[in-house]
Amino acid sequence: MEMKDIFTTKMWRSMVLVAVCTGWLTACTVEDNAVVPEPTEPEREYSERMVTVVDPKNTPQGMVTLRFYNDMPSVAYVSVSAFQNLMYPGTTVQVNQTGRDQYELTNAFGTATVNVTGDTFESDDYEAFTNLMGQVQEGMANTVYDALPIVRWKSIETTPRQVHLKLDYGKYGIDLRADDKGVYFPFATIADLYMDGYMHMACYNGQTVMVAPNGAYSLINGYPEFFVTPILKETRTKDMAQFAYKNLCFTLTNFFGYPGRSLLEKKGLKEKGLDQALQDYGKAGQMTRDLLQSQSMYDFIAGTATLGRLLDDGGHTYTNVTAINPMSGNASFAEKLIPYGKEKVEEFSSYCPEYEQVNEEKQSRVNERKTLAALRTEKFGNGVHYVKVGNTAYCQFDKFLCDDSGWRKFYKGEGAKPTLKDYPNDWLIILQDALDRAQKDPEVKNFILDISTNGGGSSDIVMLITSLLCNKADIYYENALTGQKVKCSYEVDRNLDGQFDEKDKAVKYDLNFGLVISSFSFSCGNMLPGLLKDYGIPLFGKQSGGGSCCVLFSPSADGFGYRYSTHRSRMTDTKFVNIDSGITPHYELAIEEFFDIEKIGKLIEKHYSK
Repeated sequence: MEMKDIFTTKMWRSMVLVAVCTGWLTACTVEDNAVVPEPTEPEREYSERMVTVVDPKNTPQGMVTLRFYNDMPSVAYVSVSAFQNLMYPGTTVQVNQTGRDQYELTNAFGTATVNVTGDTFESDDYEAFTNLMGQVQEGMANTVYDALPIVRWKSIETTPRQVHLKLDYGKYGIDLRADDKGVYFPFATIADLYMDGYMHMACYNGQTVMVAPNGAYSLINGYPEFFVTPILKETRTKDMAQFAYKNLCFTLTNFFGYPGRSLLEKKGLKEKGLDQALQDYGKAGQMTRDLLQSQSMYDFIAGTATLGRLLDDGGHTYTNVTAINPMSGNASFAEKLIPYGKEKVEEFSSYCPEYEQVNEEKQSRVNERKTLAALRTEKFGNGVHYVKVGNTAYCQFDKFLCDDSGWRKFYKGEGAKPTLKDYPNDWLIILQDALDRAQKDPEVKNFILDISTNGGGSSDIVMLITSLLCNKADIYYENALTGQKVKCSYEVDRNLDGQFDEKDKAVKYDLNFGLVISSFSFSCGNMLPGLLKDYGIPLFGKQSGGGSCCVLFSPSADGFGYRYSTHRSRMTDTKFVNIDSGITPHYELAIEEFFDIEKIGKLIEKHYSK
């Protein structure tokens, strides 16, 4: 999905029964109660409100109780028990008090400890405690998966298997609270804690809670207008402005994937934290910091845009909330925001000339794609995806995406298998058709897969391709927060007949494969060559464009969505080396040689003859 900056182009368009402890250091059980109360303090007084829960289509999903403390009346809190059930209906959290201010949280997947004086969260297996992936596939680990029906999760190897993680919320001024009703987190804070690579999400806009039970597919077009419009007010409260900034600082310091290329990373973001890194970045950083803390909603949104420039990692991180939140629901707000935002961005640019180079590099990638697309059309014709020259077949593959609705119906037995006739623009079918045509043609010995104009998509399709070409379906990544290295393996329906069975093993393509890449080959377009190079497949073209992290559509405290590279999976090669700098081809090509099939075919034969 392409994202555009509103300031530089145009505007983009239940409850749970909890087994808990009620006595000092005992293990008795009471429904919905958790702990011995802390001493009563005036600022701990609160009101509670039952709030409607909806999905991104505005379909009711039940209710949840939110709490609003008198000292922070605009900031919603939620009990960990209620949040667990909200995100994974039918599951519970057991809360045991193990000290005056310390509580052990246990769900079906893991254990954590919360200290409400120090405001800390600790766990020996944070990924297990926050695992929601069992809703996608039974028994699945908390890992990377888009749940396309052609692929299913198989196993995971994590090194080291467990890492003790301590998250210090108190350091950021985020207050965790508890009483005889349970342990409470700010809603946005615990939502960030649980947010995963499938994009299971919960967000509160001041009126309604929105959840995304279908994860990535619920949010493919960004946040819905009905949810965003109530937030589009000229001002926000002081307590919300302060808390939202603290929560943003915590989230982006701890949960950012640190792919390596952004301006703030180069200035010590990981070591300093977001707030200090902004303070140390000069006028551009200080301006961004002030905007983000402003009670003016126009200032805040402008701040998300300038922050996006400082965190620009080539195409995955868009903190600018206008990129995935439609502003059209409040026309007068949008009319004022657009010129005001442009003005602030221009001021920021005068303080941050170094961003121009970042932007030029991105534009250079886009221009390379345009040039390659024009050359391909000139040589092969518009919309031609399969070409044969001599003993070499060529396939254009522009997106790691497919028409998942057609495939889902087929795998459920509710429809026929998708074909090119019915789905002419389905890249999965285009690829399978090209491979089958090449395999059946006795003259074809070499097969070129061209992803030079491919900007990414689903890693599930990367797994299909590596399985078909190399009989391997593994993803390698590291967790930027815990430092763990992960190998995740998948099963692939290699013959795409709707079944995972022995027939899949019979699929074999007796071809010499080669992959064409360019600087525009980003994200999955970078991941595939990183794997294929290690598997012995020759690469042709120019160094790929990077993009190593899985992305999240995370909720801001106000209720806006924003997108950033996540710590949960920073993709690597098979040796666990970060691939964000791009993959170097075996054979570099001049632009005019990218579609010289005869030349690339001879290079492929030379490569395999070694």
